[in-house]
Amino acid sequence: MLGPEHEFSINNEFFEPQPIADKLIKKIRGRIANEAKLGRVVVGKELQKHVIELKPQKPFDSLEEFEETMQSGLEELLSYLDNYRLLGLGMHPLLELKSALVWDHRDRKIYEAYDRLFNIRQHGWLNIQSFQLNLSFRNEKEAIELHNKLRILIPFLVAIASSSPICEGKRLFVDSRLYFYRINQQSMPMICNDVIPEKFGSFAEYKAILEKIYAELRAKGAEVLCKEWVNSRGIILRFTRNCIEIKAMDEQECIKSDVALTAFIRSVLRSELNDLSEVELRNKLEEAIKNGTKNLGRELRELMKKAYENAEKEEKRYLRVLEQRIENGSLGERILKNLENFTREEITRICEKLSKCLEKNEVFV
Repeated sequence: MLGPEHEFSINNEFFEPQPIADKLIKKIRGRIANEAKLGRVVVGKELQKHVIELKPQKPFDSLEEFEETMQSGLEELLSYLDNYRLLGLGMHPLLELKSALVWDHRDRKIYEAYDRLFNIRQHGWLNIQSFQLNLSFRNEKEAIELHNKLRILIPFLVAIASSSPICEGKRLFVDSRLYFYRINQQSMPMICNDVIPEKFGSFAEYKAILEKIYAELRAKGAEVLCKEWVNSRGIILRFTRNCIEIKAMDEQECIKSDVALTAFIRSVLRSELNDLSEVELRNKLEEAIKNGTKNLGRELRELMKKAYENAEKEEKRYLRVLEQRIENGSLGERILKNLENFTREEITRICEKLSKCLEKNEVFV
């Protein structure tokens, strides 16, 4: 079963982010709430009031159902936006922190606790958008196998999904979101563990890691954060819904590209993967953050070959999208190739193109 979660920024015609997620949810539901049902999807809040989340009411069996349902839900959401525009990407390229507002309704105590511990007025908090994918598991054995394979894939997923090369109008890393994300809780490094999770052999081992995190949070008077979602590694277990949540990927420009990432993950997980040491994983992650796919082409092509060898028919259709990303660069790399002077006007023009990609479900080329 597949459970995607998409995050998009809300913008005016000049692609200035608009902190109106609460007003949008109220327009759909009739009152301010954390989320609102819209057809077969759920529209939800995030920490940042300029970001809206879109997820399905029920997980999917097929990629075709995933794409059709989420695109239909996106189009229905757009009908409530009047003249506002939605934009994917791992970060908003023009957001200034001083203009970002935090969700101040229900659950605000969670954000207040995070702010007290870590100071959330940072890009790693107020300017991040990810495509999160939940993969169900049937039992402990399957969960361990999936988790330990996925941790090996993290640097390569980061490389191929990197889509955040601009921060406050300036060029930074190809995956600037993850650069900020992995340091946003530095005073408690155990929570994020530099994105790469430990390899484990039982649920008991995994829960012991969580208990260490909870103990430190309790000692700091932040028991409100002692939930399984506080783990900020690139992959976490969600026992409350029997799934593994992949958190390492930037949001893409359209639903089809998110589905393509899903097809790649699902098919490559059926293959045998060569284990990598923690040092190797961290070095490759560093490379992926800085340069996207540029210097990881050989490994990515090998993984794509394994994906094709193990892909089902519908998965192969979507793999072509990522094959092009491996050969021509990730979305972040493509954005950089389309910018020369990084003026506000130039960035706004490419945001316009990317927003249309989202609306029409077209891959950016």
